[in-house]
Amino acid sequence: MSYSMSEIESHCRKAARGAGLSWGEAEEAGQAVRRLCAAGLAGADALLAYLTARDAGTVKTGACPIKLGSQMIDGANPALAACHSPLLLLPFLSLLAEDQGNALALQGRVFHGMVTPEGGIYLIQPASEDTDLSIRPTTAPTAELVWRAKCAQDTYDALNLFCQRTYAPETDASRAKGAGAGEDGNS
Repeated sequence: MSYSMSEIESHCRKAARGAGLSWGEAEEAGQAVRRLCAAGLAGADALLAYLTARDAGTVKTGACPIKLGSQMIDGANPALAACHSPLLLLPFLSLLAEDQGNALALQGRVFHGMVTPEGGIYLIQPASEDTDLSIRPTTAPTAELVWRAKCAQDTYDALNLFCQRTYAPETDASRAKGAGAGEDGNS
């Protein structure tokens, strides 16, 4: 499926919030997925993998790519000892590359990605989880951004299950106050 960048960002932000991330973290997650999708990468799949592992309780403490990325752009130097879904770190690293004016590489034992100061994001070696991640200056080609986000329907639907956790349950009182279709037209 093809979605607008705003649509995929909004959907992923809502899914992150439904998975229990704070409002600020959910906002950062949506923006990170948007940047990954603009680079032609499977950002929604990476977020779904992280949210699913987090929901199952298999993400190690301190391994949240959204928190680590937010700390990096806030000027902190977080310990990147372990990270689940390190692809989600690249959009944050991209912002650092833009600020510094040079390309940066994020590399671990398995994962390897690069970002450019022009906003390019490259995935060289994917990994769902990695350890001993480090950031170093590098050289990378210029990137072409895309304008539509590609996301498999099953990924979008799975994210939607997290989104549904943010909805308020309907009640007789809310319907009486005008929420929903009410009693008119429901026959």
